[in-house]
Amino acid sequence: MTTLLDIRNEVVRQIRAGIKDAKIEVAAHPGRFDEKELRRLMTKTPAILTSFLFHHDGCGADESYIDFASWVLYRASNKDRLYDGGLDLVSRLVPVIRNIDADWAFAVEKIETENLFTGTLDNLNVTLWAVSWRWKIRGSAIDGDDAGIIDDSELDYFDGADATILVGNESVGHITNVEVKK
Repeated sequence: MTTLLDIRNEVVRQIRAGIKDAKIEVAAHPGRFDEKELRRLMTKTPAILTSFLFHHDGCGADESYIDFASWVLYRASNKDRLYDGGLDLVSRLVPVIRNIDADWAFAVEKIETENLFTGTLDNLNVTLWAVSWRWKIRGSAIDGDDAGIIDDSELDYFDGADATILVGNESVGHITNVEVKK
């Protein structure tokens, strides 16, 4: 069985692998920020902190999804007063999120990027972006069933068909063999 924690951790792992920059802090975060939390996190910039925000359970159907937010924190330098480095990091993050994948999930969708810059943040010399997105997942992945996700090695393969087809008044034999490649 895959837990919601497993899913969140897999998201963070894939973002870390996709960004490939040791100078950027990539980690999980429990949720949204206030000014006190931002002051605490300023020492970790540049950072991508991903929060598990919402889970919709499709009751075992393939209509389940999880909403995430990946927060991009960026501290300005004397040469970068427009926080262009933050926008550059957002530009690098979006394709990584778009390509997040797992056997128990479908495509990422509804990626939205929002600049949360305010005068208060500027006084802290930091900018904040929210990259929100939805990951559609298989309901069976987290339905509590110990069987978990079916591995394709457990499935029977269709080897082919052998049939007689009536064409007009004539019977025509037809054999189709299917080769399974892995």
